[in-house]
Amino acid sequence: MTLIINFGDDWMARHVKLSGRGCITGGLVACAALLGVACGEDGPPGPTEPATQPQYLIHSAVQTDGTRMNYFTLVDSLDQATQLDYSKSLELPGRPRLYAAQGIGFFAIGGGEAPTITRYELKDGRLVAGSSISLQAQGVRAMGAQAVLFVSATKAYYKDDAQAQIIVWNPTEMAIEKTLPLPRELVKQGYVTSLSQWASRAGEAYFTVGWTTPTYDRVLPGTVLVRLDTATDELTQVPDERCRDINKTARLGDTLYFFSGVINGLGHTAYGAENGGQQDCILRISPGQRTFDADYVGTVAPALGDNKVGTVIAVTEDGKAWVQAADTTITPSAPGTTYSEWYSKGWSWWSLPLESLSNPVRVEGSPGAYSGFAASTGASFFVSQSAADYSVSTLMELSSGTPKAGVSFPGFVLDVARIN
Repeated sequence: MTLIINFGDDWMARHVKLSGRGCITGGLVACAALLGVACGEDGPPGPTEPATQPQYLIHSAVQTDGTRMNYFTLVDSLDQATQLDYSKSLELPGRPRLYAAQGIGFFAIGGGEAPTITRYELKDGRLVAGSSISLQAQGVRAMGAQAVLFVSATKAYYKDDAQAQIIVWNPTEMAIEKTLPLPRELVKQGYVTSLSQWASRAGEAYFTVGWTTPTYDRVLPGTVLVRLDTATDELTQVPDERCRDINKTARLGDTLYFFSGVINGLGHTAYGAENGGQQDCILRISPGQRTFDADYVGTVAPALGDNKVGTVIAVTEDGKAWVQAADTTITPSAPGTTYSEWYSKGWSWWSLPLESLSNPVRVEGSPGAYSGFAASTGASFFVSQSAADYSVSTLMELSSGTPKAGVSFPGFVLDVARIN
């Protein structure tokens, strides 16, 4: 299984007071981005194919004087200590988005300056653009990071939290088929409606709905689990009051996991469970079930100990959960703390078995700023480390507990996906 998780710059615009060229800095990890792509087992079913050399597509960007240029670059490995050559990259302006899934034979890019999706294929080592569709008539104003779920080569979903809808489209014919409106009661006046990452398995897909204050410092209690039947497009929803701010997901075998987010941690620390957030929270859907397990609620808080507030960022295929944790003796957390202050310092990386949620191991490195970027392939786990001026960024592999430098490139990373 290959699982790529990244957190794109629409999240940065909402949550991070940008410095330098667009990312927060400090400590081991210095480039924040937001996104979630699930590939391999989390992607669409496909025909059995012979083993091939994996190829990854890295979406990075260089920002100068407020102008951003994006680069989409093919690599055969993420952990080789080499620097990318942008002369061979696809170059696009604005805020484009990478939409990909392993095994479907193509990928797509959301427009950086218009609400479009363009199909791309790899031909003779080159990224070749095909047909495009526009989502403007559906009310989409800007493309969301990691908003697409590919079900097959002929069916995909675009998750639009701003309009509270799912857009069904055919990526082979590049045609919009229909829209699936979400119930209006899922939108709460005065709060930002947030849709989690996709979580999918054969015949079905899930995401959760949550609500955050416009200042991104507190979250409302509860969540709603939305299930999408990928054969009939039927939508069903079930509320759950045990957790809140669910925004990250993972799949191990046929078990789906859902993790609370970092704003939940700020709300809990600064304002308490009644007014702001709760201890980090994990829910799951077992094989054969269609709702959250009634007898399971997980948390990493007891394992991390006092003065630590953890958020599960990713899960590798060996069942290891990767947690970014704030040390509240360093991280600002008094009432009135803003999200940019919360992200500014005192964060470190930890790993522990998802099954037991015990015996955490801290990754070497001094505490620094929060970083939302993470990429995993197999049992390998990567974060991004950037120079202070973002002249160069490097993917750092953390699985051994000692950071190891992999591929590097000018600017900062926004997304990574395996495309074969």
